[in-house]
Amino acid sequence: MKIPILFLLVPFLTVLVQFSHADADLGKRMKARLPDVLIAKDGGRVGEGSDGLLHMRDDNASRDDNATVNLRKLVASENKDRKSLFAVLAKKNKASASKVAESFAKGLYARGKKGHWFKSSKGTWKKK
Repeated sequence: MKIPILFLLVPFLTVLVQFSHADADLGKRMKARLPDVLIAKDGGRVGEGSDGLLHMRDDNASRDDNATVNLRKLVASENKDRKSLFAVLAKKNKASASKVAESFAKGLYARGKKGHWFKSSKGTWKKK
């Protein structure tokens, strides 16, 4: 069964709407990057971590071809913005950034698409 792309975008867009007042540029960057993130997730090249960050799957991390280099840049950019997002939301909600990240990760897993990969806190990968 194919899940509509809008359903997959809801968790990201919900967070971005809350955050949009704090940093419009951050929200724009994350929205612009989202289709590429979803393509990488659909292809199994990246997955979500229990830390709320995007991670390259181990079998891709050591390659140096252009696609992998670009994927590393995508992951680094996404994670930089996610960390900023977590910090702002933590301050706004009087919580720690790690708690915000953990909550974000749980939401991504709950709404995750079948076939996407998730990395546990122990470093093991599991396909949903």
